[in-house]
This record gives sequence, structure tokens and C-alpha cells, in this order.
Amino acid sequence: MKATKQIISRFAFLFIIVIFIGVGSKAQTPEEMMTEANTLYNENAYDSAASVYNNIIKQGYSSATLYYNLGNTYYKSRNYPLAIYYYEKSLKLDPNNEDTKHNIDIAKLFITDKIEEVPELFIKKWWNSLSNAFSTNTWAVISLIMFGIMLICIFFYITARTRGLKKSMFFLGLLVIMFTIISFSISAKKYAYINSNNEGIVISPTITIKSSPSSSSVDLFVLHEGTKVKILDETDEWEKIKIANGSIGWLPSSAIIKY
Repeated sequence: MKATKQIISRFAFLFIIVIFIGVGSKAQTPEEMMTEANTLYNENAYDSAASVYNNIIKQGYSSATLYYNLGNTYYKSRNYPLAIYYYEKSLKLDPNNEDTKHNIDIAKLFITDKIEEVPELFIKKWWNSLSNAFSTNTWAVISLIMFGIMLICIFFYITARTRGLKKSMFFLGLLVIMFTIISFSISAKKYAYINSNNEGIVISPTITIKSSPSSSSVDLFVLHEGTKVKILDETDEWEKIKIANGSIGWLPSSAIIKY
């Protein structure tokens, strides 16, 4: 009986120790990991910092700041293709960040391909500027507000007892409907863009772009690591891409990382 009590006591003791160890080894929060990675970066331990940043991403977290910091880490490690990749991912979430734009331009100085971009049409440039004026969430809120105002205009139009008020509500309602459609369109387009995966960065040192998704097809031109591409179509092992100057071709899926 005494031996049984000793065994039970030992098991209880071990159980308590395991509980304390479990509490003591509680997983870090993303905020704590971010602080650790930033500290490692400031101590010039770039490989270790990149590892911690990537662990945060593997846990399912993402933010413009996280991608920006990881881009800086790869830049310091002279891994310019990955630096550009994470700067672009950051810019996708925060398109008005001038620091990110500047760092992309600096990183591009260290890659081989210097591709001149085709000028955007005025209307497209204006639309992009308007779209980037606010975040996706802000545009969604604006859309809901405009929709609410539209309903108010409809209510006053229906209940108006004077011709002047009815006329005013009619034209104001048309104006509000137009702005509602615009804000909804921008919100939906920004959401789709953020969640899309139709851009990429070349990670192969050198890759020959083909005329069709086949290694035996005609060679069109050559790209080098760090070049940004837009993905137009894809097969199981090939991607149809377009570069900044408008040239189009196919390359192996393994040659790029998409975002």
C-alpha cells in the first residue's frame, strides 16, 4: 500500500513538472516574434532575422510591415530577387508607401534586366490613383455609406410632397448611385487584386522565354533573376507571362515565385 502511494506521488510530481514546463515554453505571439526579428535585424543577424520573419508568415500572419521588414532583411543579405519579391508583396497591401517604392527602385539597381515600362494611359493612371487613395476596408466602408445615402434619397423621393424636392432627390440619387457603383467597383477590384496570385518575380539566374509552353518551342528573349512579371495564363508546369515593356512569352513555373 505504501509503495502504491509512493508511485502515485511520483506520477503526480512528474505531472506537475510537465505542466510547469508546458506553461514556461508557451509559444511566442506574432508580436513577440516580430520584436525578436527586429532585434536580430538591428544586430546585423540577417539570416536569423529572416528565419523568424518567415516563421511568422508560416503561422498564417501577413502585413505590409512584415513583408517590408523581410524585404529589408534580404536586401541586407544581398538576396535582391527575394528582397524585391517581399517589397512587392508589401506594396500590394500598402500601395502608397513611398519607402517601399524607393527600396524597390534601389534593389532593382542590382539586378541585370533594366526594362523600360510602357507608359500607362491617362485614364488607367487616374483610376489607379483613385483606387490607391484608400485601403480596401476604407473603400468598403465608403461603399456602405454611399449605399445608405442612396436608400435615404429613394425614401425622400418616394415621400416627397413637392415637385422641387422630388426633382432634387432624383438627381441627387442618380449622383449617389454613380458614386456607389464606383466605390463598390474599386472595393471589389482591390479585394480581388490583394487576393490574386497573378504576378511574380523571376528567381532563376537566367531563363529563356519561349513562344509556347514547351522547351522545344522558339526562343523569344532572356530574363534574369529579380525581374517582375505579370502572369496571364498557366498550365501544369508553365506560366504565360508579360513584362513591363509589353513582351509576352512562356517560362517554367519553377523559374518564378508568385504573389
